[in-house]
Amino acid sequence: MAFGDVGGAVTELILTCQTPASGTIAISKGDAVKLTGAYTVDNATDVEDVIFGQAMADADDNAVAIPVKVRGICIFGYTDTAPTVDGEAGVVASATDGKVATPSTGTPRGINVKVDVTNSEVHVLL
Repeated sequence: MAFGDVGGAVTELILTCQTPASGTIAISKGDAVKLTGAYTVDNATDVEDVIFGQAMADADDNAVAIPVKVRGICIFGYTDTAPTVDGEAGVVASATDGKVATPSTGTPRGINVKVDVTNSEVHVLL
């Protein structure tokens, strides 16, 4: 699969996970998700949560299967300050469900490879 401005092969790893067994679920395709239990993911994040991967489908029911990309290029929406592309910087969860942010104290995940400030998106190699 060609990807990005330059193109080239991208290897991806997608796992089948599930949504939480209880509570409100509102996961959209493309959302950043965190791991909340054994193979259980949710997009309801707190600031600086560690990102597990990217939801590859919508989900709004409890305890249903959902594909999650955990390796490869993920395009996340970001909030606040634009992430940095420097070969080291990654992202963390923001206070906005499904979005990422530049870390201030949290543990970043991935390597930012492109920032699209017009659309507030960051391309992250997980």
